[in-house]
Amino acid sequence: MVSDWIRLCGGMLDIRVRGAELERFLNLCARKRIRLHRMERKDIDEMRASISVRDFYRLSRLPQRTRCRVHIIKRRGLPFLLKKLRRRYALWGGLLLMCFVCYELSTRIWVIQADFPQGVDGYAVMEELEQLGIGIGTKSADIDAHAVKVHMMTALDELKFFAVNVDGNTLSVETAAAEDPPENEKENGIHDVVALRDGVIQKQVVRRGTEQREEGDAVLKGDVLVDALVEPKEELYSVGGSHLVDASADIWAATRYYVTRKMPLEADKKYKTGASKTRYAICFGKTRINLYFSSSLTQGNCDRIISTETIWLNDHLALPLSLYCETVELYTSKRVTHTAEELQAKLEYGARRAVEQQLNEGNITSMQADAAEEDGAAVLRAAVWCYEQIGESVEDGRTQADLPQEEPEETEGS
Repeated sequence: MVSDWIRLCGGMLDIRVRGAELERFLNLCARKRIRLHRMERKDIDEMRASISVRDFYRLSRLPQRTRCRVHIIKRRGLPFLLKKLRRRYALWGGLLLMCFVCYELSTRIWVIQADFPQGVDGYAVMEELEQLGIGIGTKSADIDAHAVKVHMMTALDELKFFAVNVDGNTLSVETAAAEDPPENEKENGIHDVVALRDGVIQKQVVRRGTEQREEGDAVLKGDVLVDALVEPKEELYSVGGSHLVDASADIWAATRYYVTRKMPLEADKKYKTGASKTRYAICFGKTRINLYFSSSLTQGNCDRIISTETIWLNDHLALPLSLYCETVELYTSKRVTHTAEELQAKLEYGARRAVEQQLNEGNITSMQADAAEEDGAAVLRAAVWCYEQIGESVEDGRTQADLPQEEPEETEGS
């Protein structure tokens, strides 16, 4: 297959050879190293074959001793195609224009990939990039990654890290949110560690301060767990009295939540009719060309599914063309009545989600729930046990001047 394409680049001729001495003709070609391809015997005095243009000229200079005549049936290959198209200026101009457009499109940004973590305002980041002239259609060579990084870090205080990477015509935006220092470090004051909620202490790690509770103690919300006041120890202090520190600790405790969830017993259930309709549009950059005439697909109850497919030439090069597909599936609704047992799984899931949103740091260990029907609704009452960090830093309010000062000891002779 590859050898055929190579031969077509130099030009090939399909010939017909007629004569009484075809064998003598073949022997002469073999002696002169004239190559014939795809030879086919049509009759006792006729054969067909393919030959290159170069070998055909050599064949025409051979002495006529074979009593055979050669006729050209078909001309194939690049030289004959170029000869045929040499006066078609519009075609060549269109080809050159297409090459120029493809080159120009490959030098611009057509896909922007961004992942904004929690704490980063994605809208503000994209707005700043747009003010810098970076967006769909921007030339890749005009993007100075270092200058963009300096501008974004200066303009947005919420960023701890920012970077842009150009890969083909894809622009990747990477960000990280600036972490606020703990409240006690921002205020540089004296703080105690108190209980954020009721619980039973399971584990505590005290870094600074005086431990007030032990593992296994039950505590109430607001109880002081680690005091900022540190009493002197004889083995560490030879002189001096009590002093205040910024208390810091992690207190892990077993806690319990009581949750109530409700859900109506009657609801509308979907039944798909099987009817669906799809419409398409082509997006070129920011321009959308609709391939339909009506403004809406259908009326009534339906599910709408939208997808956009970008055309990629390879892993790094995407064309500025994308296919927009919108599908609607019709359905009918029917009023159905459930029981509390059928809705219990959904209610338990909602109860878990509600507790997880209240957890400071930790996880759910177990849950006990009962569902019952009350006033036309399924009611779930659950007790959820958790293992979480309940230590919270609050300002103490005391200063070193509020502590009793030790009087200096009198020496003899004073």
